[in-house]
Amino acid sequence: MRKSGFFPRLALVNLLRNSRYYGPYLLSCGGTAAMFYILRYLTESDIVNSVRGAAYLQSLMYLGCIVVALFSIVLLLYANSFVMKRRQRELGLYNILGLEKRHIALLCLWEALYCALVAILGGIAVGILLSKLTLLLLLQLSRLPVEFGFEVSVPAIFATASLFAVLFGLTLVCNLFRVGRARPAELLHSESFGEREPRTRRLLVVLGLLTLGGGYFLSWKVQHPTEALVLFFLAVVLVMIGTYCLFTAGSVAVLKALRANPGYYYQTRHFTAVAGLLHRMKQNAVGLANICILSTMVLVTVSTTVTLYLSCEETLDQMYPYDIQVVQYLSGYGEDVELPASEDVLEQAEETLDASGLTASHFGWLDLAEGRCWYSGNTLQWESGAEIRLYLVTAEDFARCTGQVTSLKEDQVLAYADGLDLPETFYIESLPFHVAGRLDADLPVNGGAFVSQEDGAVTLVVADRSVVESIMAQPSGDHFSEKFLIQMDLDSTEAEKLDLSWALLDGISGEGIAVNSRQDNAIDLYAMYGGFLFLGVFLGLLFLLATALIIYYKQISEGYEDQRRYAILRQVGMTDREIRASIHSQILLVFFLPLVTAGIHTAAAYPMVSKLLALFQLTSTARYALCTAGTFAVFCAVYALVYGLTARAYRRIVA
Repeated sequence: MRKSGFFPRLALVNLLRNSRYYGPYLLSCGGTAAMFYILRYLTESDIVNSVRGAAYLQSLMYLGCIVVALFSIVLLLYANSFVMKRRQRELGLYNILGLEKRHIALLCLWEALYCALVAILGGIAVGILLSKLTLLLLLQLSRLPVEFGFEVSVPAIFATASLFAVLFGLTLVCNLFRVGRARPAELLHSESFGEREPRTRRLLVVLGLLTLGGGYFLSWKVQHPTEALVLFFLAVVLVMIGTYCLFTAGSVAVLKALRANPGYYYQTRHFTAVAGLLHRMKQNAVGLANICILSTMVLVTVSTTVTLYLSCEETLDQMYPYDIQVVQYLSGYGEDVELPASEDVLEQAEETLDASGLTASHFGWLDLAEGRCWYSGNTLQWESGAEIRLYLVTAEDFARCTGQVTSLKEDQVLAYADGLDLPETFYIESLPFHVAGRLDADLPVNGGAFVSQEDGAVTLVVADRSVVESIMAQPSGDHFSEKFLIQMDLDSTEAEKLDLSWALLDGISGEGIAVNSRQDNAIDLYAMYGGFLFLGVFLGLLFLLATALIIYYKQISEGYEDQRRYAILRQVGMTDREIRASIHSQILLVFFLPLVTAGIHTAAAYPMVSKLLALFQLTSTARYALCTAGTFAVFCAVYALVYGLTARAYRRIVA
């Protein structure tokens, strides 16, 4: 055989012989390459670009590309590190047999080339095959029309190949650095080196408890959505630091506490498990912490995106309480701008509705005054930068919109307060008012901003227009704005409602006119939330893939480390049944600890995530709780399946 073909052939033989390690490694690399291609394809797709809501979808897919790219770096480096660690003895043997380090480096180069070709070509091929299916799924979730046709994105292929070529080049550099530094004798005997029993590092345990407790405290402390948005990433960092510290030092302390308990420790099934874990917990800790954090990412990502998607209709109801709302803005214009009279706008709206032939189950109109204020003591004080909104509606308009007729004196109001405790008697600047009755719910006159950043809102039904004018005449009352609203619900199809909204936009002339359509905005909302759900599930699968890979490699690594130990235990009289019980105890202790901790992390994050969801007008925490519980149940089932499959590989090694 020619020397030029020796190293390529030897590299191929090595990969096949070590398929137990390289198989999952290549599957993971190919899987992440396929995911990256699909997301990159969706950002470039002409089909996606042609549909309504393309900006939302492509922005989310681009964000997904960044996350997958960053995550691929970590995943490939981790998997490569494990594979090379298991092959240290083999590389040392090559060196003893006469291969120089430059020859071993050439061998690593060919292995990296083979791995890159298989992973990149296989990943792109799978991505191309699944791209149409994922596109149809994305359009279906977003309730967008399905487009026929099949595309192969050349830019996506180039981006995927370039990214993973760089990543495999990075792993090759790491391998060459490892080979260059290693001594042949150390490589040959690397598997014989044991670990000393780790010390209980109390300072690290205290740091872990403080950081984890700090993250939990921030989650429970937040009261406002904007506060949750600011503190969320700080809480995540604290929890991650606490998780690594407690798994590194806290797990050692727990195992030593179990060892100090004679009733637990001196049992056949627990003795070997606790003793074995204690001596290698230093190398186990980071892997277990990674599993825990990845599991938490899966749970939070999937549960929140599922909750948002299932709450689309509820969000639409809050943002757009009527099918169509015509808004005429009456303030904020210069004196040279002539606004149409509200009566003329109302007449044009009625004429357009009559011309459409549609029937309105509800048709109402009202004047709405809106201002911003601070609440101090029992007084509402105007200020333009304040985040408490005050809405004023007359009793006549209130009766027209709700059908509830009420009689009020000049100093009496019907009140609805969200976010503050309004007393029976209060002041608006210097004007006193008494609460004659409280509304059970806010008036469906405004809808809501898509992302609400208010500290509270107060809606007041006052006696008549003169009261509104007297309130606006107070100092700083120039911060008020006024608008005329026409609201209608229709007995017709969604398409007919959408057509009428466009007809109203064309049929009503004048400055400051806007037409809000529930059906029109539902298209954008479902495009956004459908993209969220798609990306959440997609990234959840990526995190789950990484979790399964880490679990598998840990089982294989520990299997080879325990193989000799259990052989010795058989020689000293331990039965196969007792060994199986010990193995079962050890695996349960190691691999279900991250799952339990991830569940605790998810529960602790519940208050903060609930506040974040309120930014998207999602105020029902019960649905989020149900989605989280359902996601956790499904994840537990998948986790148990992964555990069962990988545990079989462990048992085959130590048997």
